[in-house]
Amino acid sequence: MNFFKKNAANLITLIRIFGAIALIVLEPLSLPFFIVYGVCGLSDAFDGLVARKLGVSSSFGSALDSLSDLLFYGVMAARLFPTFQRLLTPLQWTIIGVPTALHFIAYIICAIKFNRFSAIHTYANKALGLFVYAFPFFFIGEIPMLWGVYMIVGGIVAIYSGLEMNLIHIIAKRYDTRNKSIFLIRRNETKELEEEK
Repeated sequence: MNFFKKNAANLITLIRIFGAIALIVLEPLSLPFFIVYGVCGLSDAFDGLVARKLGVSSSFGSALDSLSDLLFYGVMAARLFPTFQRLLTPLQWTIIGVPTALHFIAYIICAIKFNRFSAIHTYANKALGLFVYAFPFFFIGEIPMLWGVYMIVGGIVAIYSGLEMNLIHIIAKRYDTRNKSIFLIRRNETKELEEEK
């Protein structure tokens, strides 16, 4: 297997890391900002898909993906904070803060229990990623009613996702990326035991 095929997914993930660094210097909510932001979003959507299709999934790739997500969303939050501060209410800040704390706790539990700096990409976590990714687009035109609906639905998804990841890390006997939902843990562990026999 040649270098590019073997590392294709990781190279796509690196695009998100370099894109996040570029977002630091770009004017928030400007056309160049949204272009780089869009490329980062595509990177996030395709790196895992490419890894699975080429059969090159790895622990390193999973950790790199999690690191790039943290960097990308951290830079996004820092760059858009002045706009957020001006437009969001204390309740909306709470809707953002609680799930953020839950997700950081999930990273800590995973690091302590499984010696991995990673997050399981559950279905709810993927839905949350889409909500978080779409967030800056809802600031175009500054329509408060639209933010309210977006924040409520996104908040519910975010809290569920954070709680689910924590429960998966607490309940699961081993780190398993196949745990796409709290409801699939036992089934995956049963399959694994059957495969070992």
